[in-house]
Amino acid sequence: MALSDAMQRRIETCARKYWAEHVSDTGFAEITRGKEVGHRIADYVDDRTTSLLKINFDTRYEADPRGVIRKRSMGDVWIADKSIFHPVNVKAGLQDMNGQPNVVSMQKLLDYILNRWIDSYYLLIVKFVLDEPIGQKTVVVDLLEWLDFITYDAGPGQIMLKERDFFAAIAEGHIPVKRTMAQKVECLFSRFEAGVESLARNRERRLDRQRTQFNGFDTAPFVVDQSGLLFVP
Repeated sequence: MALSDAMQRRIETCARKYWAEHVSDTGFAEITRGKEVGHRIADYVDDRTTSLLKINFDTRYEADPRGVIRKRSMGDVWIADKSIFHPVNVKAGLQDMNGQPNVVSMQKLLDYILNRWIDSYYLLIVKFVLDEPIGQKTVVVDLLEWLDFITYDAGPGQIMLKERDFFAAIAEGHIPVKRTMAQKVECLFSRFEAGVESLARNRERRLDRQRTQFNGFDTAPFVVDQSGLLFVP
């Protein structure tokens, strides 16, 4: 059973209220200056939002067989609802309507679903706009309900969220396509399979090209030739 609608609203309201009150804090203001602001905001907001959820909800961390907290758990924290713990992953940063941020490993997500350990995967998204005053947007969604707004890169193996389309759909009150659990898994696996097969083909072509160059490499003396390079002052 996924998180109830009421529980999702509670989580979203809790996070939205907290950051509406704390975007003017000195600590937050300091991290909005200088380089790589997005990364600093992500770390800062992730830590504090996870602590906020721990205080206000029945939560757990995922552990290994020795009882040690997993550093790369499916969720930053797992929230209980109806006797089931649901992974919640906090995603924070600057509002970038053209971005495609990584959200989760495709293989790990499939593993957890196919092992019947989870039936949902929640994103608690907190985005900031550095205007005066600072604006923020908070939303909680089950990624498995929004599969039409993801893409997959088999190279790093990550599912990515198509932010521009996603936030436009949220603003328009879009209702996601309803899918059974089997349909959700089929949708994920078909993307995974296509991505892996495409990656294998691309790597085979790259190998063939390098092999051809390698096979002819020792047919002539080695002399540096930079005629194919362009240099500027």
